Amino acid sequence: MNVQAQDRDWDHLSDGEWNERLDKLIAQFNEGRGELKLPVPVHDIMDNEYERGVLNALVTEDLIRHFADAIGDPNPIWRNRTYAQSTRWGGIIAPPLYESCIAFGSSFGGRLRVPGVGRLAAGNKHEYFAPFRPGDEFHVYDKYAGFEEKKVEGKPYRMFIESVPRYFVNQRDETIAVATGRNIYLATPPSKRKAKEGGKESKVGAKYAGKDYRKYSEAELKEIHDDFDAQLAGTKRRGAKIRYWEDVVEGEELPTIAKGIYDVCDSSARTVVSCYVYAFAIKWAAMRGHLQTHPIDPLTGEHRFRRDWHYSDRAAQMFGSPLANAGGIHNEMMLVHPVTDWMGDDGFVVSMDSQDRRFNFFGDSTWVKGSVARKFTDDQGRRLVELDVRAVNQDGDTHTQAKVHVKLPSKAD
Repeated sequence: MNVQAQDRDWDHLSDGEWNERLDKLIAQFNEGRGELKLPVPVHDIMDNEYERGVLNALVTEDLIRHFADAIGDPNPIWRNRTYAQSTRWGGIIAPPLYESCIAFGSSFGGRLRVPGVGRLAAGNKHEYFAPFRPGDEFHVYDKYAGFEEKKVEGKPYRMFIESVPRYFVNQRDETIAVATGRNIYLATPPSKRKAKEGGKESKVGAKYAGKDYRKYSEAELKEIHDDFDAQLAGTKRRGAKIRYWEDVVEGEELPTIAKGIYDVCDSSARTVVSCYVYAFAIKWAAMRGHLQTHPIDPLTGEHRFRRDWHYSDRAAQMFGSPLANAGGIHNEMMLVHPVTDWMGDDGFVVSMDSQDRRFNFFGDSTWVKGSVARKFTDDQGRRLVELDVRAVNQDGDTHTQAKVHVKLPSKAD
């Protein structure tokens, strides 16, 4: 893929030629639909930061606790062995999305890496068949699902979504979860890009022009801090009190949970548990084959790693973003907390299908809200509840949303 990434003559094509070459490339990738990588190798020294293998094969109580810390969730079922042993699970289990600690992303990498194509996270679908438990050891395989073009009206670019399901299999050969990663690619032909070259404004920069930090009032900060105190006290958490399927009412609200004000400490907490580690020579190995996608820092003359836009405003501005921003998986992790608080210890998240709608920038506050969309029995006879969950910022804009299916105990069982 390095040859493709270095193929700079794309910028010298006409729009028609550029689109024709893009279509051929995508058709070439789609010929590989159904291709398996079995097993995905343990993450080694990689030449592509998007080509990701196994990060943490062994599930431990420590990593589960760190993951819950990165969510900001003090629930004792994730962290207190004595408490967890008294639940139906008989011990500590991991929250939903824990599989991102084991292996996050795809071994197929960010395939469409050519001039004029920008990549963004699109959200993920997570399916669960049993909880992750300490002591389990996982291998992973990927199944390539290819590209699909989505029609966009009135935009200078074409939009494609790439999907790769990733399967998590433990030492007993049990598939515990499937996480389908989705990437959005915005493909802009040369003439459309040249029209904007004067201002050098990216799609992100154009959408969020004028975005800056805001100063919160004492009352706003007190509301957030009071909610943090309530989370730590467990006043919104169902816990050991069983929530029966029959008692759920469609339309009822989930507890609202505060997340933010987002900063580098929050971003780093996510990195510790579900992000691949690159530094010094290892970072250089991941950059050197496609330096044109890593801008040069004018203060040092050195290239900046793409991930830096999650930690530094100045780095983010090199990528066309006004401020540093949260990783997409961290925004999804925020949605887990009110769901597990609401369902209690006896509930089980069957699936979570998330969409990234907007950026969540440094300095933004988030309130995670949710409601019961419906309750139903599926073809397996499971009593399920569908929840609509959304993360809303200080301006009232939803930056991440998900449909979550939860299995609850029934009085009839």
